[in-house]
Amino acid sequence: MRWSTPFMLAWRRAKTTLPSRTRLAARDATAAALASAGAWLLSQQLWHHPRPAFAVVTAIVCLAPGLPSHLKQAKSLLIGSTLGIVLGDLLWQLPDQHQLLRLCLGIFVSVLLGAVIGPAPVVPIQAGVSLVLVLAMGPSAAGEARLLDVMVGAAVGLLFSQVLFTSNPIKDMGQAASIFLKQLANGLDLILRACKEQKADAAETALGQLSLAQESLAALRAAVGQAHASRRWSLRGRLNAERLAFVTRRYDRHALRVYATALLLAESLNRAASHTHGAPPAALASYCRWLVDTCLDLARQPTVVALKSDDPLATMGGWQPAPGAAQSPAEAPEWAAVHEIAQKLENALRALIGSRDA
Repeated sequence: MRWSTPFMLAWRRAKTTLPSRTRLAARDATAAALASAGAWLLSQQLWHHPRPAFAVVTAIVCLAPGLPSHLKQAKSLLIGSTLGIVLGDLLWQLPDQHQLLRLCLGIFVSVLLGAVIGPAPVVPIQAGVSLVLVLAMGPSAAGEARLLDVMVGAAVGLLFSQVLFTSNPIKDMGQAASIFLKQLANGLDLILRACKEQKADAAETALGQLSLAQESLAALRAAVGQAHASRRWSLRGRLNAERLAFVTRRYDRHALRVYATALLLAESLNRAASHTHGAPPAALASYCRWLVDTCLDLARQPTVVALKSDDPLATMGGWQPAPGAAQSPAEAPEWAAVHEIAQKLENALRALIGSRDA
């Protein structure tokens, strides 16, 4: 293996996943910036605090990216912040001669109590951070003032996460599924070209490209997991709980099946081409090309899964052989096996989108 191969694979992986990750990160960063500014101004207007740092920190932590539940995060944050602020104010009653000892003792107690009573890891983390901030900022502001700032930050964070900047789980799953299907189509297209031209090196490269779709499948499954959580922990998820349940159930059942069948089809094409020393028959190549085009067509849809019975996706058309092409896929048993796997991929795609013909 050449020394540049790992770098090339890493570049392909980054090029595939970077746009979607950047899009999601930009949304989260925008929400955190606007929520921080809102929490700062609101705390100044309500409580007349000149520098409400706790409000800003709370808003940022509430809107941390990748969380399945911002509501649960806000609740855990309030518990941890309250614990850290109360312990910090108590520690200020100790003598100032041993500041480092006071800091270590406070962190130990706050993290320990947060881990014991907290329902999530953010509780001990926020308890320790809040205590350090209290000890660093000094006793000039009372504990009630800091708690008021925390409540304002949590309220603003929930407003942005539940109402203003709520992600659309169905759209997120659709985008992840589009990337997944596009990678499958690209990999199958490469393997078809390699088998037609009888290039073994190109076929191995195509199989490697197709295996990269596993990461897109993992991203899709992560989006499905977040959609499951949003049904319980977000306002939009509760309003669309029934439709979310239908879509997530379909992805859970059939996305992995589509990936496994596509990988098996690529392997069988490569094996049949090497055993027969020939290109795929015209009818079989046309059928596989139709599967590639179908994956690309589905990838261009805003929602891959058909949400209604009258959705055009629910009546996905079948393969029509070219005029004059033989209906039989091939005489060789190797190509017959390839045709059987291709039919399984078609059935898996129909099951994924919810076609009535599945």
